Amino acid sequence: MELKDIVSIAGVSGLHKIIGKTKTGLILETIGTGKRFATGVQDKVSVLEDISMYTEEGDMKLADVLIKLNEKEVAGVPDAKTDLKDLRKFLSETIKLDNERVYDSDVKKLINWYHQLKTEIDFEKLKTDAATETSATESEEHKTEKIAATKTPKKIAPKNIATKHSSKGAGGSQMTYRPKSGT
Repeated sequence: MELKDIVSIAGVSGLHKIIGKTKTGLILETIGTGKRFATGVQDKVSVLEDISMYTEEGDMKLADVLIKLNEKEVAGVPDAKTDLKDLRKFLSETIKLDNERVYDSDVKKLINWYHQLKTEIDFEKLKTDAATETSATESEEHKTEKIAATKTPKKIAPKNIATKHSSKGAGGSQMTYRPKSGT
C-alpha cells in the first residue's frame, strides 16, 4: 500500500484505504477494522501523500517524516498516550519539528498514524520513492536555473494608441475612439 491510496477525513477517526470511486466521492475501507463506507461531496478528504509537517528547516513531506520515524523504530517510537512534552522532544530530535507552528493534536495524530501504518506500508519502497522524487526535483530546479540564466528579456516598444474620448460628456457610459486630427 502507498500513501497515495490512504486518506484521512476531517471529523472521522482513523485512516482509510481508497478501494473505489463514485460520481460524488470515494469508497473507503477503514484500516484496522475493515469497515467500508462512501464519502460525499461535503466530506473533507486529505490524501496522506499531500500532507507535510512544519520543521525548522521548512516543510517536510509526510513520507519523509514516516521514514525518519521508522529509522528510530529500533530505539522505540513513543505511543500517542505518552506525555506531550516527551513526544515533542522526540519529534524535535527526529525531524526537527517546529514546536511553535505545530499543534498538540497534530503531534498526537502523527504518532497515531505512524503506529497504524507501520505494518501497512512498505518502508523500503517509500524510501526509494522519496529518493527518486528528491533527485527529480533537484534536476528540475537545476534545469530551471539554466534556462533562466540563458534567456534575455525582450524589450517591447510601446504602441501608439489613440486616446479615449467620451461622446456623452464626462458622465457618459458610451466610449468611442476619435482619430487625432491633423489640423
